[in-house]
Amino acid sequence: MLLSDIAGSIEISDVCFDSRRVTPGALFVAIPGAGRGFVEDALERGASVVVTDRDETTARQTLALLSSAFFKEPSRSLRLVGVTGTNGKTTVTTLAKQIYETVTGKPAGLIGSAVNLIGREELPSVNTTPESRDLQELLARMRDAGCAAVFMEVSSHSLELFRVHGLRFEIGLLTNLTPEHLDFHGSMENYLRAKLKLFTQSDVCMIDRRIAAVSVGKPLIVVDGSDNKSMALELCVAMGLPRPECESALKLAMPAKGRNEIVPTPGLDITVLIDYAVTPDALEFVLTATRREYPDRKLTLLFGCGGDRDTQKRPVMGGIAARLADRVVVTSDNPRTEEPDAIIRDILAGISGSTPDVIPNRAEAIRFALDSAVPGEVVILCGKGHETYQIIGKQKHHLDEREIVADFLRTRTSK
Repeated sequence: MLLSDIAGSIEISDVCFDSRRVTPGALFVAIPGAGRGFVEDALERGASVVVTDRDETTARQTLALLSSAFFKEPSRSLRLVGVTGTNGKTTVTTLAKQIYETVTGKPAGLIGSAVNLIGREELPSVNTTPESRDLQELLARMRDAGCAAVFMEVSSHSLELFRVHGLRFEIGLLTNLTPEHLDFHGSMENYLRAKLKLFTQSDVCMIDRRIAAVSVGKPLIVVDGSDNKSMALELCVAMGLPRPECESALKLAMPAKGRNEIVPTPGLDITVLIDYAVTPDALEFVLTATRREYPDRKLTLLFGCGGDRDTQKRPVMGGIAARLADRVVVTSDNPRTEEPDAIIRDILAGISGSTPDVIPNRAEAIRFALDSAVPGEVVILCGKGHETYQIIGKQKHHLDEREIVADFLRTRTSK
């Protein structure tokens, strides 16, 4: 990439926003409050250009546009579909990608919280929506690999922090809206306002019928979001794919990892499910759906709530758990810098009429839930989903619930 200045042109080898990633010849964008203090470090590492602005918004928008230019505007070669909402983003994008690939025979990209996919190539996911520089690089890799379309989870954080600035979406879908991330947005009004920014960057706007009353200043396609499968189907139909073929492809599609995922339990007469469900709405949906799927089975729920996040949802989720599950095991999720016992107390405040088992150590709690289950019981492990770690303090520790279940089975068999 060439940048022109008064003296001529400067060859740029990369665009960076983290001084630790700067290599000789890179352009470093310093974000006020996050990056300006690292300018000296970037220069010492060989940055040839430093770009900044006193206004954080301008700096973030500039990072997005420079990144797009550096990677030769990859979005222009792709059909972009953006999905936002409190719940359902991962399932909708995962199913829609599979439908699109089956019907068209063309590879597609997936960007989301569980995993990033370039066709069938799997890449790790750090954020639901990557920072703009990394997002543009990922889109470029998808373009260069021959992907025709990209199905992207678009978080409220990414919209507020301009990570998708400059992108044009063929379709933008808002799946639902329930209280979440209020520690960041401050209010439901701000949260909704952030989500609706996706529509300002979308040619076609789709919205769940339950929130269709919002005003966005442009026509909306209203869809029934009571089942995530239906929204994935309607997305692909809106892209011009034949409905009958999309319906057939949907029947073959596999669920997203960590979303109503069945964990193998050979030799053990219980069913173990893993689901991400970290909001009251998602938890109620999972429990209700599981009741329908296994109407005559005893249902055990194991869950916790994340630390350093919205505290108001904790007792609400406790109440939902007590109402819809036969047995509740309250444990830790990602406590982060909060005391696990304090989080658990908030959850227990919403539980009445029953006494849950309380085991703060999540691995121990899972083993307890499995060991005390009766034949035919369904045990749902909620909150971690696709995650294979647990954040305690500011450190990530390996924790894969699938491995814990497998280890329990091996131990049980060896006895």
